[in-house]
Amino acid sequence: MARIVTAAIDIADGEGLAAVSLARVAAALGTVTTSLYRHVRSKDDLVVVMRDAAAAPPPDLPPPDPRRWRESLAAIAWQIYDLYRRHPWVLEVPTSGPPSTPNELMWGEHMLRALSQTTLGAHDQLRAVTLISGYVREQARLTLDPIIADGSDTATGDYFGFLGRVLTPNRYPMFCRLFADQANTGTIGYTDEDFQFGLDRILTGLAELDRDGHAQ
Repeated sequence: MARIVTAAIDIADGEGLAAVSLARVAAALGTVTTSLYRHVRSKDDLVVVMRDAAAAPPPDLPPPDPRRWRESLAAIAWQIYDLYRRHPWVLEVPTSGPPSTPNELMWGEHMLRALSQTTLGAHDQLRAVTLISGYVREQARLTLDPIIADGSDTATGDYFGFLGRVLTPNRYPMFCRLFADQANTGTIGYTDEDFQFGLDRILTGLAELDRDGHAQ
């Protein structure tokens, strides 16, 4: 099974999730499609296992330090963000409900360990895990947007040229005032600094709850 999953992930990493099929995986392994049915019933089942395998924490991941929970949570968030960037097809997999696969749950376990010595109660700790996980996922999704991922001068110029045609001062006065300053237009690319900005805001809010002795 491990060879099947590895082959499928290699295909998805290189060509996207749509390129993965049992026939394609079988061909990559030099076997026939029917031989895969002894291990996996369908592509949907394979994708579940692929998604969990792609989410595996690195074996050398240091254990969270509850005494430095903020730094630990930041490191975990960056690790997950990097996983999405290495395996962007994971973001194409529909999700419903809370995490349920072993490796996704392990990331949550790491975050809960980091928060274990704060004053946040159980509900707030789970909310924090959901908040950070959702933030990382959606920011990683931004990096896949074709225009944002391009980030070139041409793409930037086309985008701001488009805005210049649709943003009228009477309807969008705040945008127009902001973009009147050339320094604010810059680039449309999404940077590590952008990701860190939002992550810092989340962690600062959690730190305030911890100082307030929140225990719900």
